[in-house]
Amino acid sequence: MAIHQGRRGRRPSRPRGWFLAGYAGIAGFLALEALTRQLGEAASLETSAGDQGTTRLIVIAYGLAAELPLVLRRVPAPELPPAAAPIGLAVQAAGLGLRAWSMGTLGGSYTRTLRTGRDPPVVTAGPYRLVRHPGYTGSLLTWTGFALTSRSVPVLVLVTGLLGRAYQRRIAAEEQLLRRHLPGYAAYSERTRRLIPFVW
Repeated sequence: MAIHQGRRGRRPSRPRGWFLAGYAGIAGFLALEALTRQLGEAASLETSAGDQGTTRLIVIAYGLAAELPLVLRRVPAPELPPAAAPIGLAVQAAGLGLRAWSMGTLGGSYTRTLRTGRDPPVVTAGPYRLVRHPGYTGSLLTWTGFALTSRSVPVLVLVTGLLGRAYQRRIAAEEQLLRRHLPGYAAYSERTRRLIPFVW
């Protein structure tokens, strides 16, 4: 009788395979950032006043988002269905692909921080034909997919909330800076969406 109660009271553990694959995707995200971004100004962490602290905010959000699944993994909480994990990995792969495409399209103009400098032309090629910040869309997809691999509802809510808020502030600061310093950006922003084609 005591053994039966112990089994019934034990919280079933989630399979670890998809969960670990999600962390492998995050490792791929960090490797992409380290290896693809061009050296020099593009890789510098030096910020301008126009950055408004958003680079620091995003780095903190990344750190918290990576820790949350580990902290909450053993806490009883509502779970997503098993299919959420492989779907999350597919979303993560799509996000990494979009992030890489965006970085490659901008080349040396894809900087870590928001800063002013020489005025490059407005880029409208590749994913920038439809949205103004496809790299951020890719990042959000990558982290949302990662959260899905945990199959934890609180992890999904907290990770998407953290990264969503961080990138919301980043986009607001970036667009203020670009409208002031990049000729043609205001007109470009009138005909494109921020993150989701034809939506927002």
